[in-house]
Amino acid sequence: MSLAYAAEHLTAAIQSLASSERPLADRLQTAWEEDVQMLWMQPCLTPELLREFRDLWHRNTAPSDDPRSTRLRALDSAELVQAVDDLVTLSNRTVVAMAQGSGDEKLATLADLA
Repeated sequence: MSLAYAAEHLTAAIQSLASSERPLADRLQTAWEEDVQMLWMQPCLTPELLREFRDLWHRNTAPSDDPRSTRLRALDSAELVQAVDDLVTLSNRTVVAMAQGSGDEKLATLADLA
């Protein structure tokens, strides 16, 4: 895997958010389920970006006994906007890291963050 994989899914998530007239909470949930959660599937972020992603995930995903749950917690309007802003920031930082990288960056897993 590579940073390109992460950038691809983050870009798709943002496009999903931007290309619908459904309520923002519904659009974010769809993006979360279809693309954002894919970043857990493969090591595709640097340790710094993975920490940022993990924190974003923990702030917005509903607590659950199911470690694979992608259900967002109830977010008010300001929290929804912040979650989208954080997602865009992570996407931008991932694209920048990819553009500046040599292709052999160390990609992290959760075990690396312990």
